[in-house]
Amino acid sequence: MRKILLIFQLFLSVWAYGQVNLGQGLIAYYPFNGNANDVSGNNINGVVNNATLTTDRGGQTNSAYYFNGTSSYIQLPYSPLYNFAPNDSFTLCVRILPDQGN
Repeated sequence: MRKILLIFQLFLSVWAYGQVNLGQGLIAYYPFNGNANDVSGNNINGVVNNATLTTDRGGQTNSAYYFNGTSSYIQLPYSPLYNFAPNDSFTLCVRILPDQGN
């Protein structure tokens, strides 16, 4: 019974997996690989202010930023690519790990 269940689980996992083309409509992508540069090809590079590079959730050094909660931020230059009309829709995706107790 275990073998059948395992095979069913693997089949279900493969069948339920969907691939999304994240490059389609992508305006900017910041992998934080030592800097805040956009690697989407649109060159909307960020300017880091008071944020420090740190280790990401996967253990990669200099692949995430620590923000102090008061004066640190990454400033992006203006780009007509993200000059949305009020009724346009868009998506932002971020991963955040708050400090304990904050």
